Amino acid sequence: CDCELDLERRWVRARAWGVVTLADAMENRKKFMSLPGFEPDFWQLYDGREVTRLAMTASEVGQLAMDRVFAPATRRAFVTPSREADELMRLFQMYRSVNAGKEQIKLFRTMEEAEAWLSG
Repeated sequence: CDCELDLERRWVRARAWGVVTLADAMENRKKFMSLPGFEPDFWQLYDGREVTRLAMTASEVGQLAMDRVFAPATRRAFVTPSREADELMRLFQMYRSVNAGKEQIKLFRTMEEAEAWLSG
């Protein structure tokens, strides 16, 4: 996993590849939260097109979804490569709502669609 801030757009750009574990996701979160300039009202663009497998249980997805990282009303776009990834991201959406998450989370197949939604 890797990440960078787009300070002009106020976006967190995160990217993952290969097999992604809970530890990878948590480490990436810590990384972008510690970058100079990060604010919780940034919107997130997550590029998971090169993820070959999400090695997380439903319980681990729930653990990942517990923390409030982004402010309410922020947009979070996830570009996912497969139905397996979609299922885990939908589970993440559900856990966020259970944990009082107010972010808008949408899944996309292309970066262009995700960027257009974040820009709109």
